Amino acid sequence: MKIKLFLLADILVTIIITTYIYFTKDIDTAIEAGLALFIAFSPIALILASAFVLQIARGVLEKEGVKVNRLKSLAVIPEVDTVAVPLNRFLMDGDYFVTDLVPMGLSQPSLLGVAATAEQKSEHPLGRVIYKTAAGRGLKITNVTSSSEFPGEGIEVIANGSTIRVGDPEWISSQNVSVGNALLTKIDKLSVYGKTVLVLSIGRMARGIIALKDAINQDAKEFLMLLKRKKFITVLLTASGKKTARSLAKNFNLDTIKTNLTPTDKAREITLMRAQGHTVAAVTNEKPDMPALAAADVSIFLQQQNLPSLIEEDEIGNGRAGSHLADIKAELEKMKFGDDDEKVEDDNEETPPAEETNDVKDYEADIEIPKLEKFFTVRTATLRAAELMKTNKNIAYFSWLVMVPVAIMNALPEPPFYFNPIIAVGGVSIFSVLILLNSLRMRGKISNE
Repeated sequence: MKIKLFLLADILVTIIITTYIYFTKDIDTAIEAGLALFIAFSPIALILASAFVLQIARGVLEKEGVKVNRLKSLAVIPEVDTVAVPLNRFLMDGDYFVTDLVPMGLSQPSLLGVAATAEQKSEHPLGRVIYKTAAGRGLKITNVTSSSEFPGEGIEVIANGSTIRVGDPEWISSQNVSVGNALLTKIDKLSVYGKTVLVLSIGRMARGIIALKDAINQDAKEFLMLLKRKKFITVLLTASGKKTARSLAKNFNLDTIKTNLTPTDKAREITLMRAQGHTVAAVTNEKPDMPALAAADVSIFLQQQNLPSLIEEDEIGNGRAGSHLADIKAELEKMKFGDDDEKVEDDNEETPPAEETNDVKDYEADIEIPKLEKFFTVRTATLRAAELMKTNKNIAYFSWLVMVPVAIMNALPEPPFYFNPIIAVGGVSIFSVLILLNSLRMRGKISNE
């Protein structure tokens, strides 16, 4: 925006001076003097002031393993005062495991097996753990006729004519599912211990809960502690409930905790922080958090290795998963559904694979880092770049101070010095070279703050 204003000023001043010379002298002098003034007052040097430095900074950061997808983001990093992070596998090790199975009217294997049936197409880490755990225990898992995943809330599928949901307790309740008092009490107790609790429902009845736990990511803990020491505001954005989030987040000494958030809610919270005057960097390593990244001033994605396959192909072939449909159907039919349970017709004995759904739009983060400590490498580099850009801009302003008054003097009846376009081009070139030489100071090894 600033460049456009300077360009507009350049055009207006040039038109005014050129018009004056045209009426006081002649057209050839007016054209030549106007061209010289336009070149002298052009924002070329100001454009180069940032462009040179940012391009060199990108190259320096690439040597550090950092990928810069949007060059302009490097100019924003020095202004960041707030860092927003998710709970999931950013703060935790990501090695989730099932700790508790609390069935209602089912056996524990049936609870886990039905949940795995629902989660077999899920992209969410917890869903993948449930599916892998069931497959590893040799439980029977069937295909489903349809599948809808709701990021940050849960998943809903149709299997053997019944609607099965697995997800956050509040989301399950919002689907007109009856969750008994006994299960609600158990959910509260498990949440206090920092466990993530998911509810399984079939039709309109909750049929049990599955609790999972994860270890704290020590790298993330050190990262957040360092952010605090450097006076950043740290904000946790999570789909988990308040009890679970508070139990876990107290280990990280966070400034603010926002709970029960969908990806869209996370984006809204970041937008609100920006509206309050904060410059926000969102850091994550999970695809469902991409909408939140898009809402931040700067989006940073922590690169990670792809997760291994949940089960090997020979396991499927050997019947450990995806087979014995009749057994799963019989298990479901044993359950006593109420009259208000949801039913769909299922004429085929074997159901087709589920249609995959994904409501998360593809989004490329501004910056991708290989590990958390590289955030500070990026910040150090961008602080150095900001200093060099400030010097470059001063050089650009000085070029105007030197050349523009001389160019305007062409309008005098007898100018002491005739400033022609060739001299203007030479002057701009000299100042551009000075900016380039100063920008080259960006090169070299980066030492973190």
